[in-house]
Amino acid sequence: MTHRLKIAGWVMMMLFASLFALASLRYFVLEPEMAIPQPLGGRFAAHLLTLLFHVSGGALALVLGALGFLTSLREKRPALHRRFGRLYLLAVLTGGTVGLVMSGRSYGGLPTHFGFGLLALLWLTTGAAAYRQIRRHDIAAHREWMIRNYALTFSAVTLRLWLALFLILRCPFSEAYTTVAWLCWVPNLLIAELIIGHGKSQAPRLSANKSLPLTGLKI
Repeated sequence: MTHRLKIAGWVMMMLFASLFALASLRYFVLEPEMAIPQPLGGRFAAHLLTLLFHVSGGALALVLGALGFLTSLREKRPALHRRFGRLYLLAVLTGGTVGLVMSGRSYGGLPTHFGFGLLALLWLTTGAAAYRQIRRHDIAAHREWMIRNYALTFSAVTLRLWLALFLILRCPFSEAYTTVAWLCWVPNLLIAELIIGHGKSQAPRLSANKSLPLTGLKI
């Protein structure tokens, strides 16, 4: 993966994260029935406070997580990087805990309950693993777990992209929603593992060149 490709990928990731984080503000200013398409609006209206905690955690994690991949931030402002990291993991803890509760109320029955429930559980456990590794000062392992964790955070974006595609293709909403409960995060994790594996394969060459491994972007 070339440096320019890494930069382009990060810019696209940050753009989508920022746009969807800003779009989430509609939940705070509009009625749920207006902010969320039916048949979800009425369901979430009954649990509005829970929804707002989940949205807040997810939106904050989307933006802060993307910033965490900047090598320039880690090198030049390490204290700020650590503050962002703590705030990011707190956002994941909030969004994931509430998401786990919400999964049992999700539209579509058991398939969506299990899909979103497993997503929330993995979101929390990968975040805990990332925190544990940085407390042990194992930076390489910390970065790998953060890649996995942010892949799950980014499911907030991929869920909506996949759902929009299915609806454009005129798939029934119930079938589309059940599918994206899994499709929004399973491919993300597979891509994360590919990125981690690629970074490990490049580590000897990067070490020889005295460069930082895999996740850093010189921006």
